[in-house]
Amino acid sequence: MPLPTTLAAAIPADAFAGSIRTHRQARDILGNPALTVYDNPRSLLMCVYNRDRALCHRLDADDAPRLDRCRPSCANIARTDHHAAQILQYARTLEKQAASELIPDPLADRLTRRASQLRALADRHEHDRIHPQEPTS
Repeated sequence: MPLPTTLAAAIPADAFAGSIRTHRQARDILGNPALTVYDNPRSLLMCVYNRDRALCHRLDADDAPRLDRCRPSCANIARTDHHAAQILQYARTLEKQAASELIPDPLADRLTRRASQLRALADRHEHDRIHPQEPTS
């Protein structure tokens, strides 16, 4: 039995669950007027902003994220395959810098650790992403 019009109008739009795996999902989120999406190219991620879950605004009430204060554990973070590829590219760049003879050992160690963290992010994305299924017909 279909819902009465007033009930159907009262049902909220789909909420963002906290991850994006494909370009189609990203396109669907960007097309949903109930969600506010911010691209953060410096952090290689997107923020599907929900004030209640935002770690960038712990005490202040604001209607927009602080993109300079993104936290890796924030539930608003979303990454596409393109973001993961950019993360791997950046990790390779850091590893090349760390391998240079001109870089002091402590800095090379820091660069190598950061590259390892970035690779772990990209690996987690690859592991958790949803692969499109082939038609079974």
